[in-house]
Amino acid sequence: MNQLVRDNCITIGKMTDVVPGFDDRLNEILAQQAEKAGESPEAYVRRAVVKRLVLELTEDDGSELGRLLRHLEDVRIETPSETEQPERALNDPARLEAVAKTGLMDSPREDSYDLLVRMVADSLMVPNAAVSLIDQTRQFFKSAVGLPPELEEAREVDVHQTMCQYVVDDGRPLIVEDARLNETLKNHPAVLGGLAISYMGVPLKDDEGLTVGTLCVWDQQPRAWTIGHQQILQDLAWIVRERIFG
Repeated sequence: MNQLVRDNCITIGKMTDVVPGFDDRLNEILAQQAEKAGESPEAYVRRAVVKRLVLELTEDDGSELGRLLRHLEDVRIETPSETEQPERALNDPARLEAVAKTGLMDSPREDSYDLLVRMVADSLMVPNAAVSLIDQTRQFFKSAVGLPPELEEAREVDVHQTMCQYVVDDGRPLIVEDARLNETLKNHPAVLGGLAISYMGVPLKDDEGLTVGTLCVWDQQPRAWTIGHQQILQDLAWIVRERIFG
């Protein structure tokens, strides 16, 4: 094992042994930062470690790998530390323009949307359902049932605290029966707080295929979502989409 890597491993081990409670706080911060980057904590750590190793090895005159990395830099061949992460669909300017064009962000409540959301909740026999518009920073609830009192009044939440962000990024339905068992979602604030253990959400897309928001349902307990449940949500999402863009 390279001496630099071995020394770093020993140092990390000593840090977690010496500082009481360091692991818990570090893991909390790590989960938050990984979520902001749209990665799992494990992937976030791997990327950070690779970036640090590349930087230190590049500066290490006695390292053969360092010499290779400097050579790649001299000939302008991209190294791992320079590789840009794919841009999230959440931040796509064209998508954000499509969201703005709906005119629904920060709009008043409307009976037609409230009726549709109640229909969704009743059809799937769930306590929580919502039609949301999502920009790069927040999820705005055009209509919802089952929200906590503070969200019922605010009608919005930081996008990084929502599961719907993943629907926007993937452009596909997200079906989660028990988020506590999901590697990506098990440390999500809504899951840790017991607000959303099961979740099902579908994208609401404009004619260009850009996702402006979601129709979603969730529960505080695990749910076995069937193909029938998914089809019902898809059919009702079509009605919501017609209401938005029709």
